[in-house]
Amino acid sequence: MTIQSALAIALCSTPAFLSLAMIARADDPDLIVSAPTQAPYTISGLTAADLRSKMNQLGPFSAKENRRFDAKTVSTPFANFTSAGKKGKSCRIKSVKVTVTMQFILPQWTPPAGVDSALVAKWNAYLAKVQIHEKGHQQLSIDAGKDLLAKLKALPEATSCPALLKSAQTVQQQAQAALDASHEKYDTGTQHGETQGAKFP
Repeated sequence: MTIQSALAIALCSTPAFLSLAMIARADDPDLIVSAPTQAPYTISGLTAADLRSKMNQLGPFSAKENRRFDAKTVSTPFANFTSAGKKGKSCRIKSVKVTVTMQFILPQWTPPAGVDSALVAKWNAYLAKVQIHEKGHQQLSIDAGKDLLAKLKALPEATSCPALLKSAQTVQQQAQAALDASHEKYDTGTQHGETQGAKFP
């Protein structure tokens, strides 16, 4: 499996702020985790070889690794904060919120009539393992959101709002690098989910 993530940050003059509802998954109310959305791609077939072939053809493509994967998680921790201070003298973060959004790109197969029940069972077991792997990516993104929030809240007062924004952008870049490294380490350690049972057939 693979991961695509991005950290975005915005400076606003006024505050702006796995079920199907918006939920918070942290003790800090300033961290908001959106319910994951699904972006399935449809495959068809009567045999395990058919399904494998279709996933190889239609699965999400990773330009970095120049190959397709069976599934993909797209995550975006987004920081939004307001600032306050004395013009030309100081600027500090007044309020900050981080929202983490998530999209799972997964294969979707509707077993045709008469298909072998053993194949259906194998597919369902495989898909459950894929979801476990992708939720691991989800948790990494949530953890990155927590870390980004904590570091933004800890930013010291700056001499100006442009200087404060520059410091916040540095924090963002560091958080992005750390998140990307975490996802890569996770995929390497799990062989993109294979060690967790996400292998078909």
